[in-house]
Amino acid sequence: MQQPQQDKYYQKYEKSSFAIGVMWGIFTLCFAIINIVVVIQPQWVGDTENSPGTGYFGLYEFCELFNSGQVLQCEGKINNFSTILTDAFKVATFFVGFSAIIIFVCIVCMILFLFVKTSRVYLICGWLQLFAGICMFLGCVIFPAGWGHKNVQRLCGSDTDGYNIGHCNIRWAYILAIIGIFDALILSLLAFILANRQAKEVFRGHPEYLTKSDLNGYALETESKPSMIIQPVVTLPNPNRYGASEYSHASTKRSRKGDFSL
Repeated sequence: MQQPQQDKYYQKYEKSSFAIGVMWGIFTLCFAIINIVVVIQPQWVGDTENSPGTGYFGLYEFCELFNSGQVLQCEGKINNFSTILTDAFKVATFFVGFSAIIIFVCIVCMILFLFVKTSRVYLICGWLQLFAGICMFLGCVIFPAGWGHKNVQRLCGSDTDGYNIGHCNIRWAYILAIIGIFDALILSLLAFILANRQAKEVFRGHPEYLTKSDLNGYALETESKPSMIIQPVVTLPNPNRYGASEYSHASTKRSRKGDFSL
């Protein structure tokens, strides 16, 4: 592989990694928006044509219409957990709200791209997104456990109980929260992939001295130095080592010894 081809491949790899990283950042912002919406919106479960009551409720807010022509009366505040109907709703509110906090910390951590190694930032954000997705999942799973409250039964029917929605129906905010779970998990996986696939500058020596690791592309994925280049050494036998020259050399030693004794 020649040097211009290496540079071209490296630049192409850098552009594709940057484009994927931008998409990852945009969808992270989208997940943050989803998280805020599902927290503040009470449209998690609502009435249907067959339900005895009229209204809807979410994580912490319960809205019900008692008489036609009147406005919905809502109760429950996120800053006062004592006003939330059930313990299950309180726990679900905590987990989904904590998920929103985590994802905003993740967005703030993106500033570290300017100061810290890119792969480390992706790892930090990936773990934060994973925790945010787990918290969202726990909130969505725990929330139905509070459907047995008397106010919910008045709205959805007397047969309503934990994980039994009765005559009510799941609404768009609950569905959006479930979508957010998969969004967070996919973003987390993508962050881990980007952290492990950051391109490194290829070996910029002479093309004829490229090592096997360079040709296999390992220089793009690791920070280790290229393999040592070993130049072949050609050795020639000593022409005076064998034959008559060796015999004459030994004879000379013996003759010199005889001269000394005389």
